[in-house]
Amino acid sequence: THLLNHALGLISLDAMNGGRVWFLALWRNPAGTALLYTSLLTHFSLALWSLYQRRHLRIPLWEALQLTLGLSIPPLLSLHFVGTRMQHEWFGVDDSYSLLVLTLWHAQPWDGLKQATLITVAWLHGCIGFHFWLRLRPWYRWAAPTFLGCALLLPVLGLLGFTQAGHEVDSLVARNPDWIAQVVQQSKVPPRSQRESLYRLDDAIVATYVLAVILTLLARIARDIFERRS
Repeated sequence: THLLNHALGLISLDAMNGGRVWFLALWRNPAGTALLYTSLLTHFSLALWSLYQRRHLRIPLWEALQLTLGLSIPPLLSLHFVGTRMQHEWFGVDDSYSLLVLTLWHAQPWDGLKQATLITVAWLHGCIGFHFWLRLRPWYRWAAPTFLGCALLLPVLGLLGFTQAGHEVDSLVARNPDWIAQVVQQSKVPPRSQRESLYRLDDAIVATYVLAVILTLLARIARDIFERRS
């Protein structure tokens, strides 16, 4: 749904914001929020449990790729989560596509590159899991080409839509230098001094993630030592 919303940038920035209304209706209602974050935490917990249970790390290349991609998602996702959902919840910021494209394309392109990397990593991780989940189903052989087409097209269209929206923002800024101030004001973005708590939250999320992975690896070592002594 996120990539479909991005793809609307191929039409216009207004189309992206129009699609965002439906996107938020799906994911920012209580049920959608509970489903989204419960599934995220459950998926991460199961990944750590799977890592702990392994008797060795000699695994097939596809499985190693999926594990590596999956473990790289949380630190890439953290800043986006803090800068959109939490900024909205804590400060009432309207994180419209006008504001996001202005930030990630025009003001902080490095963060925009990180988000493009996140999309690619998360999509590949999901596609690998999807394929190895369904590959033994009898109907998958004839359905696989359709799935492959969607897997290739959707992220490409999403990234192209975001790029097109970025060019539109550049054009709007060039024609009207006050457009940036108008977007910031309409979005109710607080001063940076008030947003320091968001950056601390981002640091805390990444630190907690790293600690969880380290503790999982240490638990593996402790288990191996205990079993050898037993």
